[in-house]
Amino acid sequence: MTQVANNYGIVLYELGVEKDTVDTMMDIFSQTAELPKMLQNPVISKEAKHRIIDDIFPETVRNFLKVLCDRQEVDMIGDVYNAYVCAYNEQHGILSAELTYVMEPDDEQVGQMKEYLKSKYGKEQVELAMHKDPALIGGFVLRVGDMEQDCSMKGRLERLEKRLTWR
Repeated sequence: MTQVANNYGIVLYELGVEKDTVDTMMDIFSQTAELPKMLQNPVISKEAKHRIIDDIFPETVRNFLKVLCDRQEVDMIGDVYNAYVCAYNEQHGILSAELTYVMEPDDEQVGQMKEYLKSKYGKEQVELAMHKDPALIGGFVLRVGDMEQDCSMKGRLERLEKRLTWR
């Protein structure tokens, strides 16, 4: 993510735009791959782009999107959204984490994982995205930001191989 996209995401959050509205905006962008291309296209007039924005996007994000169009930076909307979500989560005490597993954990294990993350990072709430990956062989990988806790068999085997080949 570039600093420009990060700045846009923070500005979008500081404008007071609700998360549901930003999610709706991203849903609209995800409906078709042509929309971002059209809004980024320098051949299409600024007025035509503004009309498109006025027709299909929620009112609270229209001016923001018009600025992105005018500056030819609509192509970074995904990174802007990620920066917005980071700012939102930070202000609301929400920790985003990702759990990759082989066998899906039960509700009790997920609850214990969330409590562990709450206490470790001092957050009030944890959003845990879960993904199945049979390539891990066994165990799990827990990612929070740029930190990774690899408790998988695949990771253990890779670390063992590294130690053995180091000598």
